[in-house]
Amino acid sequence: MEEFGNRRKLLARMDDVFGVYSREAEKLSALMADCRDPFSWSSYHDLLKQRTAEVVAYEKYRNIKDELFKLVHLPPLERPESTVN
Repeated sequence: MEEFGNRRKLLARMDDVFGVYSREAEKLSALMADCRDPFSWSSYHDLLKQRTAEVVAYEKYRNIKDELFKLVHLPPLERPESTVN
């Protein structure tokens, strides 16, 4: 029963972190679309900063997802014999 509770907590965290990742990706997309001066250092810095924020958010999401999948157990390998000839 404790494993079920852990899974629920991880799902809730994964959902929250995915929301953060989505917002960061949206901000990056908006910055890339609205880049008024693509050759300025400040625009380049803003893009790098936002890209880093998006990558960090994605890595948090992926780590929680990987942790969650560790709690999923494989079904038994015994299968009923097929009736298809």
